[in-house]
Amino acid sequence: MNTSVIGLVVFFALASACGAVILAVRDICVRLGRRKRDGAPAPIRLRRLPRTASDDAARGPVEGFDRWFLLLIKEAGMAITATEAALLLVFCGVVVGSAMFVWNEHPVSALVGLLIGMTAALGYYMIRRTGRIRLLQDQLPTALDMLARGMQAGQSLDQAVELVGRRSPDPLAGEFRFCAKQLDMGLPLTVVMRSLVDRVRLFDVRIFTATLSVHRETGGNVAKVLERLAAVARDRLAYRRQLRAMTGAGRLSAMLIGAIGPLLFLYMFFFQPDYIRTMLESPLGQSLLIFSIVLETVGLIWTVRLLKPTY
Repeated sequence: MNTSVIGLVVFFALASACGAVILAVRDICVRLGRRKRDGAPAPIRLRRLPRTASDDAARGPVEGFDRWFLLLIKEAGMAITATEAALLLVFCGVVVGSAMFVWNEHPVSALVGLLIGMTAALGYYMIRRTGRIRLLQDQLPTALDMLARGMQAGQSLDQAVELVGRRSPDPLAGEFRFCAKQLDMGLPLTVVMRSLVDRVRLFDVRIFTATLSVHRETGGNVAKVLERLAAVARDRLAYRRQLRAMTGAGRLSAMLIGAIGPLLFLYMFFFQPDYIRTMLESPLGQSLLIFSIVLETVGLIWTVRLLKPTY
């Protein structure tokens, strides 16, 4: 058997074993932490939907990362669980790392390929979440108008929510259908609206849910309020689009500047390894590399915060 094939099989086995060990250690640590907090083993309960925003603060970095990843998969609207998404993340890393190892036959190249594959898959999740949230923002004003017209036509709030779930396009229609099913099961409106806020983390949705909750307790002309809320949501959407149009050149420049450094480093790493080896073996080169990574990360975070709308 060829040496490259043997090395590839060994790399697959080691990567799979490391992933299994990491997942097992994580589950054991989480269970031990829960037993220490509660003082006794947790009783067996029926499976329920996981909470996100309404939970307490995360206890430790592992639990914090688990909550962030679970929320990422939920907001991305993917038809897979968080465990399947994590396995897909590891699979992409193993595939890219194996290809790098076969091409270069160097362990460092395999490790770099593993990180690149996992980062690319994670970036796909984040891009999909951003697109879904943007689509929800675009669909919300029309859904509010439809809800207001339904109530003006004599329907109750529950019937209007069901109507929006049937007539609106996805993904917003799926959220309203879920709310309609919860209302049919007899859940209070405040609980249903709190669940909607946990699933769709938009400022306009928070205002909408607060409006319906106040209406259920105090009464009033909620149809008129929803029409005004739809107009405000359209104004906010127009402002965001205008901001994106005005800052398009700045965002493109920031993306190019941020991508030039890593791409140049990867090119030198794979095609000019002597230069990279000389830099990594020198203490001054290592210090400059770490300093450049820190500065670029701070600059990208600063640019994102400056271009983020606050209205």
